[in-house]
Amino acid sequence: MKLSLKRGVECWFDVDNVTISVWASNWTGREIVRIQNGGEIRVVSDKRSFRLNTPHEFELHGQRYRLEFRVKPGIADVRLYRNGELIDSDLADCRGIPIDPVTGRLDWRRALKTLALPILAAGLGGAAVGYLVASLLK
Repeated sequence: MKLSLKRGVECWFDVDNVTISVWASNWTGREIVRIQNGGEIRVVSDKRSFRLNTPHEFELHGQRYRLEFRVKPGIADVRLYRNGELIDSDLADCRGIPIDPVTGRLDWRRALKTLALPILAAGLGGAAVGYLVASLLK
């Protein structure tokens, strides 16, 4: 799964000799489910939704598929069902400590980027309280 603020959410499943791809926009609520079979690409579901859980249902090779796209703050979860049975899923959680998947070490750049605004706000708040206390105790 790929998450991008600019490009949205992208996810792929390889099932029954086809690739099922999901794309969702962060800005417009549009969600598109495509099936790639060889060189042929076909859109099987195209919805615009601002709900936290959006189902996409389609049929392929006589099988009923249901793809559920779920979002929560900092989490994107995509689940693929065939005939009511969960066969694959993908989850992206951006809430925790940012770990670089290649090295397994803390990604300091992303951590500082995530924490910069709260640290700045806490510093400004502390400076304001310190100034107020110092001016009152003069």
